[in-house]
Amino acid sequence: MTQRNRPMTDLRWLLAFAAPARGVLAVSVLARLLGHTASAAALALPAWAIGAALTQPGDLSVLVVVAGLIVLALAAGALRYLEQLTGHLAAFRLLGELRIWVMHRVLPQAPAVIDVRGAARVLDVAVRDVDRIEVFFAHTIAPAISAVLLPAAAIGFTAATAGPPTALSLALVLAAGWAVSLLGRGAGRQTARVLGRARGDITQHVADSLRVRDVIQGAGTLEERLAAMRELDARLGAALTARSRRAGVRHGATAMRVWGGTLLVLLVGLATAPGALPAVLLAAALVPGTATGLDTLERLAVSLPAGLEATRRVRELAEASPLVPEPSEPTAPTGPTAPISPISPISPISPTGLRGPGFSGVSTQATAPAGGSRIAAELTDVTFRYPDRPDPVLESISLHLAPGTTVGITGPTGSGKSTIARLLQRHRDPEAGTVTIDGVDARRLGSTQVQRIVAVADQDPFLLDATVAANLRLAAPGAPDAALEEVLRTACSPLPLDRCIGPRGSALSGGERQRLALARTVLRAGQAPGGIAGAILVLDEATSHQDPLTQERVVAGVQRLGTSTVVIAHRHETLRPADHLIHLENGRVVPADSSC
Repeated sequence: MTQRNRPMTDLRWLLAFAAPARGVLAVSVLARLLGHTASAAALALPAWAIGAALTQPGDLSVLVVVAGLIVLALAAGALRYLEQLTGHLAAFRLLGELRIWVMHRVLPQAPAVIDVRGAARVLDVAVRDVDRIEVFFAHTIAPAISAVLLPAAAIGFTAATAGPPTALSLALVLAAGWAVSLLGRGAGRQTARVLGRARGDITQHVADSLRVRDVIQGAGTLEERLAAMRELDARLGAALTARSRRAGVRHGATAMRVWGGTLLVLLVGLATAPGALPAVLLAAALVPGTATGLDTLERLAVSLPAGLEATRRVRELAEASPLVPEPSEPTAPTGPTAPISPISPISPISPTGLRGPGFSGVSTQATAPAGGSRIAAELTDVTFRYPDRPDPVLESISLHLAPGTTVGITGPTGSGKSTIARLLQRHRDPEAGTVTIDGVDARRLGSTQVQRIVAVADQDPFLLDATVAANLRLAAPGAPDAALEEVLRTACSPLPLDRCIGPRGSALSGGERQRLALARTVLRAGQAPGGIAGAILVLDEATSHQDPLTQERVVAGVQRLGTSTVVIAHRHETLRPADHLIHLENGRVVPADSSC
């Protein structure tokens, strides 16, 4: 698709999206048409009255004219209010639907979309660009329609009352209003694109700088980061300056059109229809009378390209294909996990606690692994590389996780440990080899079913600015307090359910945050279709902030659940309770002491 055709495609897409609100928008359009007609009439009536008084003295009552002006002014104000009310009601409703649509489309791309685009850029599009589309729903449809119909009605009325020559001159003046609004249209679209990209880059730059503030200050590289920010700001400022220059030219041209056009219509009318002075003066008054509607087009010359560029960015984000393609008909697991629909809701938690054997809500006694020959998870000759890295991060890796057992993975930073966790969650697919979950290739199982079975707790968890209970119930909204207290005990966390933990858990220590997140992951694992014993639990450096004794207690508590567990850690001591241990270096398995 060419860049020239893309704005029209985005425009048609917006019109289709606005279809459910067409009734409310129709009321807004009608109110605008009637309101602008009343405003134009409020200017035309005194002009016509002056002409009538000059040609037929004494035939027109001043009180009638004043009363007419009052009625027209009141009507224009009321209709303006109705137009704004209905237009914004429709816009805000559509923006709400648009936000939900964006969230629905972006979630299947997460979390890989954050790795590719950057968290700040994704938020800039999903929040700010969606808000910028409001200008189309609230301030484009009604103005565009009225900018066509009202001038056409004014020209027709002038032709019938002041003659064709006067109507032709009025048509030329009104057409000039359309031409002024189109000045620099192509450059405006290009500027809108530059502005959108620059704002996203600045947002990401600020977010990255704040995240690594300590590194910047420690290395003394603050001036370099500020210089990069100044460069980004200069790019944004240049685009804003160019846009302002075009807006200034259009504004000046509009002022000249109104004053010069009024004089032109008056002179043509007096020259061609001297006997119809009231009609000629009325026609001349229609130039400033219709100026408000055409001035809106001038403002749209700035706001509409920005709205269309925001639409392009929103659609580009929301309509992007996930990095892992989904099967058209997902295959059901072969183990005890029941088949589930890709869009079915998570099963509600049992009133007594986590569902499944070994987790009754009262105790966490060990249970026998399910189904003798069943494979909980397996990596077979897996090779994987990230798009921006020439060398594979994993090469010919094989891993076998039997039901109810624990596999430990250790190795230095960059050896590929966390990549295994991502492959097990199906955030990515391997370049070669297969990842099997519950006896089925993860590609055929589909991401939704994989993520119902595999639950992951990582080193740097995300926590809400809410209570402990609210954070836990992200994993199971209907969980009773007894179940929440049980998973906290499993994670060795003494936190009370009603404690507020601050933004991202800032009121907690690093160890407390990790144990709370681990408790939430255990609760999430209990929602697997086969219960806690049918889940696969991945602890990716999830106890790195704990002391060795607490680490041992946490891992032992998780093992008592009877779930199949993968524990990823730097320290061998953390992996002491594991049934099997593999050691990674440079993406390959190397011999290690399995006894730790």
